[in-house]
This record gives sequence, C-alpha cells and structure tokens, in this order.
Amino acid sequence: MSIQVKLPFFNALRIADSGQCFRWRNAGEGCWRIPAFGKVLILRELGGGMLELDAKNTEWEELWRDYFDADTDYEAVTASIHRKDEYLLSAAEASRGIRILRQPLWETVISFLVSQNNNIPRIRKNLTALCGGEEAPFPGPEQVAALTEENLRQMGMGYRAPYIKKAALKYLEDGTEKMSFPTYGDAKAYFESYTGIGPKVADCISLFGLGKKDAFPMDTWMKRIVARHYGGIFPIGRYPGTAGILQQWMFYYERMSENQP
Repeated sequence: MSIQVKLPFFNALRIADSGQCFRWRNAGEGCWRIPAFGKVLILRELGGGMLELDAKNTEWEELWRDYFDADTDYEAVTASIHRKDEYLLSAAEASRGIRILRQPLWETVISFLVSQNNNIPRIRKNLTALCGGEEAPFPGPEQVAALTEENLRQMGMGYRAPYIKKAALKYLEDGTEKMSFPTYGDAKAYFESYTGIGPKVADCISLFGLGKKDAFPMDTWMKRIVARHYGGIFPIGRYPGTAGILQQWMFYYERMSENQP
C-alpha cells in the first residue's frame, strides 16, 4: 500500500547529505529507503512537491508527518532572512529542500556521540556496524548496554566506546525516553550531563531528536563560518525558533562549497 502526500520544500538528496541523518539509502530514480522507528520507509520523489510513501495514511499522520517536520513553513523561514545577509541568503538558496528531521531520540543520542571527530562516510559505516546492517533496526539502549567496550571498539567506535556504553546505561536509568524537556535550555543542560557529550552534541540532540530549533550547534565548520562572515557572533536572536534551521543550511552550504564528505 502506498500513499501520495504533498510536501513542498523537500529534497531527499540534500537532506541525506546535510549531516543530520546517517542511514538513508539512495535506491536510485528518486527512490530512498529510510530506516526509522523499526521500519524501512520507501519514499519516492514525484516532482512538484509530491512524495509517494509505502505507508498508510494513519502512519503518515502519526509518525512520518512529524519526522519530516511537515507543519513548519520553510518558505517563511527563508523569507525571514535579513536582506543584507548575502552569505545566509546564498546558503538558503543552495540548501533548498533541507528540512530538520525529528528523529528517534535514542538513535539521535548515539548517532551524534559517534559523530564526534568523525566524517559522514565513517559515521555511516560505524552505525551500520552497530545496527548489524544498513536497514537493520537501530539497537535499543538495552541492547547497547549489554555490549562491552571491546564489542564497540570492534565496530570502529574507538575512544567513543565507553561514552556509548555509559550513555545506554544512563538513558535506561534516567528513563530519558519518557522525560519532558519544556525548553531548549532544559534539553541541552540534561544531555550535557552525559559523559562524553559537550555543548555541540547536546545541541545536535536537541535539534534533531527533540525539534528544538533554537539550538545552534557549533562545530569547527560553524565556528569558521561565524568568524569569517559574522565577526565571531551569529545574530541568533534575530531568528527565534528557526536559528537551528539556518545553522543546518549554513553547514550544508559550507561543506558542499568545499566538496567535503
């Protein structure tokens, strides 16, 4: 069974290459295989903002609509950019179609722990090893907690192995899955309490796992952009509730401009 939905401002290739998700697989001819929530969604871009999904209408409404952030007006976000900010306008144009995914929280925690001091191809390889296959379900915290640090190192996790193990134990002990994070600040402060998670990873978890779009992750790419184009301080206050979207467009634009993996 498949359905068609209209989702303007959507480009699967750009989303897959934007550094926010690591397990999408390009199946060719506008078709993508997207493992999430223990399922593998087959998505096809039909053009004109239309998508075909192998899902029921109820699954779209209950699961995938939120995952693709379908209720955010990305054209309005683009229109909010200051007309004199030539760099950001260029980044937005180059990044058209990149939405902020609302990914499963546990998967986001581990994915961005793995992302530290790593590049996207190697992150994908590490996560495939952890899952036991490209489209295998992401292992839950119970399964990861049962692994040894040596198991994790054999999967290529290196120095991150103890952080991943401790994250699984804390996630279970705290009942993180059912916790409420009323504000971005609440979310960031909580995830910074995890061993091995600093401000940047906590921001990524807040943005991509909880939809906190005030989060503005600052890695070496973003620090360089902000230093070069904004005198060291990006005007986050100018874009309440959307700064995280702009950060993602800037990050993508910079990497694509330098042909970086």
